[in-house]
Amino acid sequence: MNKFSCAILAGGQSRRFGRDKTVAEINNKSLTEILASKLCKISDDVMVISKDSSKFIFSLNQVRFLNDFTDSQSPLVGIITALQNAKHDKVFIVSADTPFLSLELVSFLYKFADEYDSVLTQINGKINTLCGFYRKKILQTLLNFFNENNYRLIDIYTHINTKFISDVNEIKKYDSELLSFININTPEDYEYAKKVAKKFGIGI
Repeated sequence: MNKFSCAILAGGQSRRFGRDKTVAEINNKSLTEILASKLCKISDDVMVISKDSSKFIFSLNQVRFLNDFTDSQSPLVGIITALQNAKHDKVFIVSADTPFLSLELVSFLYKFADEYDSVLTQINGKINTLCGFYRKKILQTLLNFFNENNYRLIDIYTHINTKFISDVNEIKKYDSELLSFININTPEDYEYAKKVAKKFGIGI
């Protein structure tokens, strides 16, 4: 088992989705449970972080359900909560609305985690902030941003040692269809995701 923690951020407001997407189901499992089941295969410490952990009805041995350390609505809050509570120094952060995450991609990113404060993919110029590794050593930096009311993750990376992997062909070696980066934000996205699941499976 790899020596890193995983954190599924499931605290979003789901405004565009119309209801709490973190408990929306594909093949009779919530998006959050799909991810948690996957990550339990590669980590002995999987956290589900949200505003209200009582909404989840599944249980897995390695999974801990945690509430955000503050009511502020931001992925930054989720990452800080994850780093504060993780059992390991390196933490893989992922958004609950990406059920097609490739474990092979996670393992690939992990190879760089010893050398950098964070390891992220950048595809066609877009930094995937919620699909990568963060280390506990940056916790104070993140808290400083939070205390200054700057919740923009994009502003943080120039202040920490970040590895951006932008070679799409390299990324495709571990996720040939780039399914890891399908986000479910709207009802239309949800319907598309169900079609993707029918075609490719959800990998659990």
